Amino acid sequence: MYSFGRQGENKGKKSKDEGREMEKKRSSTMIKRQSIIGMPVIEGRTGKRLGMVRDVYTSGQNARLEGFYVTNGGWGKKFIGIPFMDATIGYDMILTEGEFPGNNRFPEDSGGLKDFLNKEVLREDGKQLGQISDILLDPLTGKVEALELSESIFGDLVSGRRILPWQPFEHPEGDMLVITLEQADSILPCDKGIKNIFFNKL
Repeated sequence: MYSFGRQGENKGKKSKDEGREMEKKRSSTMIKRQSIIGMPVIEGRTGKRLGMVRDVYTSGQNARLEGFYVTNGGWGKKFIGIPFMDATIGYDMILTEGEFPGNNRFPEDSGGLKDFLNKEVLREDGKQLGQISDILLDPLTGKVEALELSESIFGDLVSGRRILPWQPFEHPEGDMLVITLEQADSILPCDKGIKNIFFNKL
């Protein structure tokens, strides 16, 4: 999709154009945290592959994507931190502006929004709503938009996963997240799953 075959000014201009194009393509959709992991990271001016996204750093306090943990064979198990503000998220790669020193790091205690993953979600009256399977982000701003809920393998197949719009939650500690009736009413279905696909065609 993106070519980095030539050196020089034309290539630099092309990389900027590609960055703008990726922004346009991403402007009307959200992206899952899990889909970012494994993306190659490319330096826009030279086309050099800097590595692969091993994980993302999200700030729980700001509910925002702050950067990417990137690794390759040269760094071994040591990760380099690339700030979100210096990168553009495309459909199949992360495009950066410049290289980053090997000692560029984020805080060791990433915690934050990752602590929500795999929590069981309960409505305040005790009804089980599913498990948090992913975090949905705005690829342009890095803002956390929603949490993805998975009911079960069978439930996901039939009804698809659901989306819980992000808002500050009062009691995120432990293995469960208890939400209010109003928050539960804001949960949205995805247009996936056998049932949703069938009824959408009617």
